Amino acid sequence: MTDRHQAFNELAGAYSRARPGYPESLWAALRARLDGRAVPQLAVDVGSGTGIATRQLALILPEWRIVGVEPGEAMRAQAVSDSRGAAVDFRVGTAEDLPIEEASTGLVIAAQALHWFDHPRFYAEAQRALAPAGLIAIIQNDRALDELPLFEDYESFLEEHSPGYTRDYRKFDIASELSEAGFGDVSSTTAEWTRPQTHKEFIELARSSSKMHAAVEQLGEEETTQRLRALLEHHHPSGQLEIPYISTLFTAQR
Repeated sequence: MTDRHQAFNELAGAYSRARPGYPESLWAALRARLDGRAVPQLAVDVGSGTGIATRQLALILPEWRIVGVEPGEAMRAQAVSDSRGAAVDFRVGTAEDLPIEEASTGLVIAAQALHWFDHPRFYAEAQRALAPAGLIAIIQNDRALDELPLFEDYESFLEEHSPGYTRDYRKFDIASELSEAGFGDVSSTTAEWTRPQTHKEFIELARSSSKMHAAVEQLGEEETTQRLRALLEHHHPSGQLEIPYISTLFTAQR
């Protein structure tokens, strides 16, 4: 494992507390695409982190075996802790080297994790692990940056203080990538929604990001927190805000 795979080791608790789940409409769309499909009832959540999507997957596929694959030691430990009582299993592994037998799974999914992967190698591994007619699914949970003036200042702050960061770092043509990787029947479903937050909750959400963690290493924890508070007080003096999200599910067939 490389240090990059352990990037969230110091952030696992904040990640567990602060990160949102994924809209129910996307899970319903995924379930509809799987219903009646003659594939092994094994679903693999790649880059499963603290198990947020893994547990939601278990709820919509109660008859399936659900496995989360996560290389980060602290994230995986947090997932195990958070998932007590859920019918899920977590394994160490990476997107480019899945601990899954060939043609053994009906679903390979990555939720808010694709930007961490070597895309061609991940797609090749998904092709290997999926049974014929199995599905690959990608979920992107994107904040609608253009809809909230706060985010212009927030993203500019990160671009200035988080080395190598750009606000476009997760913009991929996923549908084209899936087609080029040899998958068929590519489709997408989008959901727009909002998440109410207090200033304190927003700061914890920000601090759960490895990109913000890099800014903390440059500026220090106190200075970073003060800057975030100043942005929030300027744009949302009431202490409350609503974060707009655009979430998209891409699916394709092996």
